[in-house]
Amino acid sequence: MFASLAYRNFTYLLLGQTTHAAALWLDMVARPLLVLTMTGSPVHLGLVMATRTVPTMAFGALAGVIADNFDRRIVLLITKLGVLVLSIIFAALVVTDLIQLWQIYLFTFIRGITMAFDQPARRAMIPSLVPKNLVTNAMALSSGSIQVMRIVGAGCAGLIIALGGLELVFITITFFYAAAVISTWVLQIPSHVRPGYQGIKRVGIDLLEGFRFAWSNDAVKSILLASMGYFTFGMTFMSVFGPLFATQILDIGESGFGYLMSITGIGGVIGALSLASVNPNRKRGVLILTTLTSLGIMLILFSAVSYLDSLTLVFVIAAILGVTTSAVFPIVNAVLVESAPMGMRGRVLGLLSLDRGMTTLGGTLAGFLAAGIGPQLAQIIFGIGCIGTSIAMFKIYPAIRRID
Repeated sequence: MFASLAYRNFTYLLLGQTTHAAALWLDMVARPLLVLTMTGSPVHLGLVMATRTVPTMAFGALAGVIADNFDRRIVLLITKLGVLVLSIIFAALVVTDLIQLWQIYLFTFIRGITMAFDQPARRAMIPSLVPKNLVTNAMALSSGSIQVMRIVGAGCAGLIIALGGLELVFITITFFYAAAVISTWVLQIPSHVRPGYQGIKRVGIDLLEGFRFAWSNDAVKSILLASMGYFTFGMTFMSVFGPLFATQILDIGESGFGYLMSITGIGGVIGALSLASVNPNRKRGVLILTTLTSLGIMLILFSAVSYLDSLTLVFVIAAILGVTTSAVFPIVNAVLVESAPMGMRGRVLGLLSLDRGMTTLGGTLAGFLAAGIGPQLAQIIFGIGCIGTSIAMFKIYPAIRRID
């Protein structure tokens, strides 16, 4: 289960991601609640989520080119330093009560830019740090660290809010980002062939090469198509539906939302570590579709049980929801990096960032649907969207069934 941790530099990479993820989950709890406190609007909640993911769509492919052409460790270090500076300024505005809604949108957008450049560089490193037979294991452990921090970060967010309010949460976030910078600083990775910057024309050529490779490779193309449905319909629960259910449906308040995210994190850890233990290297395309279908079913069930007067049942479904959510992404990343040559991995993962940009569409649609028909019915529609994506890919794109 933990075989990849035998490799020192992967452990440093994982440590940097873990502290980064702790800050991210604190923010994922605190920022939506800050928006709801200031506006009470599901529409603004969805639009803020969209603002976070627009840069991913706009800069994701370019970020992949940067990851392939420059030192990935330096790229990662610059993005984490940028996030640290942003978090310090944002925390200062919240503590001094100078924060305004337009500032939340602005800081969220800039934060999204740093995420766009962080992810391709970080994930493209992994096959260089562990043997090929452990890539899925390493991806699953990477995802597992995020889920562990969802438990710790989200649970601590609920506790910190109860003790010191949202202001203390944003202060705490800055310390975790500082730790992520330190872990990245000591990281050493094998060098990959990189020409460096050769002018804007070459950047365009590299982008086109990435698109051509993805379109010509059946495994990469089918995984990217399936991921579009995952990000559009499956990734809105944390940022849009979760806080709405907590504050408007379940009546468990801000602290309760933190605990709800922790419960999904427990399920996420179980899912990620189970995947790391099994380390599947066959039928991974079918496994992605099966897990995506399960995610859709769990989203529908979560909404359905919220009509009942049973918080226990709601939290049980939330835990299972966490299992399904965490199992999709590691397999997707493993298939993509294994299907691409070393000098193309950043660009392929950058294209996955375009899929992540579909969260913009999902978040915006979720906000408007929740405002129009209520969070419960809107969540059911999004669950059906996950199931529909899986069925469509299975029926009309058979290449995904052949992926091992």
